[in-house]
Amino acid sequence: MKIIKTTLAALLAASLIGCAATPSTEVVKDVSVTTPVCCNTYSEFSWIPMQGDEIDFAIDDYSQVGQFPEGKSYFAAFVLPRNVERMRVELNSWMRSSGVFAPKVVLLDPQFQPVKTIALDEFEVMPSNIFSLSSYKHRFVMEQSKTPYMVVYSPLEYREGKIQIPHPERIRAEELGLARPMVTDPVIHHQKFGSLELDLKPLNLRSYRADEVVATAPVSPAATAVVAPVPVAAATSTQAAATKGTNSAKMLPESEAFYNAQIKAAVEKNDMHKALQLLEEAKRAGSTSAEATFVQLIKK
Repeated sequence: MKIIKTTLAALLAASLIGCAATPSTEVVKDVSVTTPVCCNTYSEFSWIPMQGDEIDFAIDDYSQVGQFPEGKSYFAAFVLPRNVERMRVELNSWMRSSGVFAPKVVLLDPQFQPVKTIALDEFEVMPSNIFSLSSYKHRFVMEQSKTPYMVVYSPLEYREGKIQIPHPERIRAEELGLARPMVTDPVIHHQKFGSLELDLKPLNLRSYRADEVVATAPVSPAATAVVAPVPVAAATSTQAAATKGTNSAKMLPESEAFYNAQIKAAVEKNDMHKALQLLEEAKRAGSTSAEATFVQLIKK
């Protein structure tokens, strides 16, 4: 009975994985990045606040494009929320039949200087299971005073590569001690776009008195329009158990900057449907500037 249940679970896992495990699927390989870069320095990036327990995000043609040491790449940029001193972060990049985004991570200090780089060879290759696809996975810790900013991108060298992963049926057969099935391990091509996920666990929280003025990290004058303010260590820090993050009624400045940048990108591509979706989402989240940004853009 146990073998039958396990076999059914294996079949269900294979059905969930679907095309991601099909080696015969034809993959279109286009790793070039022709879109102009959004910014000249890290401090000019738009940042997504790392709130809640997890963030599912896609790197696609709506994402920002940056100039990195290895060349241009689409990227996603994140910042620790003000109430978190230390955060454990787990990054997964999901492997699908259409490909996978091979990630490289750069952690920046409060002055937007690179402190740590996490290369692709430091990521684990996690096999698929009944709940999830195969993925590139890495876990690390970010600190408000040392590394409050994180950038995820994929160099051209990575995008030109590929990876062969074990077929789900072979994995299940090995787990059950059965004969190895006649299957071909699928090859997943690296691509310039992909689906990723952040699992977030606050390790230390920060608290403030009601009358306390929060200082911000020094930034260059050119960056003041888009940079998310980051508290310096002068604020009181407390040890606390991890708790589930919640959004405040008023949108944070970094969230305002992120939504405005995404609305601008959609309007510039003449994708008004996407721009309106972003506008409504921003207003529901408490934005006070998204509507004005949208109106100003369509008047041009």
